[in-house]
Amino acid sequence: MPVDMKTIIADTFAQMIRKGDIDKITVKNVIEECHISRQTFYYHFHDLMEVLEWSFERAAKKLLQESMEADGLQAALERFVAFAYEHHREIHRLLNSRNSQQIEQMLIESVVTYLGDLAAYKEPELNISLSNMEISLHFYACGIVGTLLRYGGDPHLGQERLVRQLELLLKGGIFPESKEK
Repeated sequence: MPVDMKTIIADTFAQMIRKGDIDKITVKNVIEECHISRQTFYYHFHDLMEVLEWSFERAAKKLLQESMEADGLQAALERFVAFAYEHHREIHRLLNSRNSQQIEQMLIESVVTYLGDLAAYKEPELNISLSNMEISLHFYACGIVGTLLRYGGDPHLGQERLVRQLELLLKGGIFPESKEK
């Protein structure tokens, strides 16, 4: 079976983030931990931020696959929120680094991709213009990322309640359309 070096590098980097300060992790540390050459690292990635971006994209694709198999929006959100809770500590470590703005943008773009692909799969007949879809996706992605950063991992709120709140927001439950004309 062929070795997937990108995955090995990304998984090693993720383990290193769990153990220490991301700002102190260097390409040299990663290649030593992976037992690879510098050339091998740079064949697959330009820098550590690209490793992180690739990892976010990979996680979003995996979550999307699981969400497509889920029975409804609530089940899809349950998986998404569970993932955020599982990785809450690592996400906060990343956001406390000197590259926090770039990392936050990567998180948002990953959620935009996730929501866009999920909407295309679950609601193929969705009647919305491309420009409105882009704005809507970014609006919801920023809201979801902000909410998960604020409340993800909060034992007082709980995953189930957070899922219900997000589902309510995504379905327009805060400002439902008025039935009066």
